[in-house]
Amino acid sequence: MAARTSANFSSCFTFLKEALVLPTQNPKLFTPVFLLIALPSFLVLSTNVLFVQPLSMDMAELAIKLQTTDPSSAEYRMILEELKHDVTQLILVVVAVELVALVLGFVNQCVGFFAASSTYSGDRYSLPELLRKAMKGNLKGPLITIAMLTVLRVTYMALLGVLIYSVMQVQRHYLIKVLSVQVLLFVLCFLAFLYFNVVGMVSVAVSVGDTERRGIRALRQAWRLMTRVRRKEGLVLVVAICLLSIAVSPVNLVAAAYTKNMVLGLCLLVVYALLSGAEQLFYFAAATVYYCQAMDSKGEAMDYAYAKIPTDDNAPQTSLLPLVCR
Repeated sequence: MAARTSANFSSCFTFLKEALVLPTQNPKLFTPVFLLIALPSFLVLSTNVLFVQPLSMDMAELAIKLQTTDPSSAEYRMILEELKHDVTQLILVVVAVELVALVLGFVNQCVGFFAASSTYSGDRYSLPELLRKAMKGNLKGPLITIAMLTVLRVTYMALLGVLIYSVMQVQRHYLIKVLSVQVLLFVLCFLAFLYFNVVGMVSVAVSVGDTERRGIRALRQAWRLMTRVRRKEGLVLVVAICLLSIAVSPVNLVAAAYTKNMVLGLCLLVVYALLSGAEQLFYFAAATVYYCQAMDSKGEAMDYAYAKIPTDDNAPQTSLLPLVCR
């Protein structure tokens, strides 16, 4: 019994080990994919350090000067015009970078999941070959799924923001007992958001591997796999992704807070971008391997159910298929 329990426990982590070694099976593909995935993180962070932070500091200084300047003077109008110019420039930079990062994020998810899926299935493509195959094949399905997940995530984050605001209001006006209920509700919603993010990753893997499932259908399939077919492995996947994200984030905090040396700060940002790229690449590989193994185990269960169906015409037709499909 103890040996069987130990074997079941270790089998829950097998797909993570396979996901870790999956990029090593096709380095010519995963090396450029890794760099492509790391690019948006470095783009956003470096723009923040080189443009957003200096502009924000200039705007703060101008706002202070504006408060101590006579509104009827020419200097006041000059400072106001300069402040408007900085605000406009900041908005343009942020919007442009976010749009580029959003487009690259869509592309990276498609490329990452297609790379993981093709490599796990035994193909050894280069990046141009993979892109040609994706353009000719099932590219619409993953794009629809990713777009739907983006909308759902933004909506969920907005709801979490409203919940945080309600918690802050409760802290001011209501009793501690009511506040504790609100905080508990927020924690539960946040944990559900983390779980939903992982289900969303698996749903993209579903839409890459199954051309007939996209959008809501892919999300339903991912939910079934994580809650019915391989629940233990699904929980392990959620915990692994959350812990890995927590482990990488301190590098970003150090890089953002380090302002004494610009060159060293940018080097730290490069390190964080590479770690973030490796982290996301592992997410894609882990979700893909989990999906493939879950579908394999589901197929084995279906084969077992078909084998148990009585073939005698006089036998009662109480097959096990409903048990599997539920």
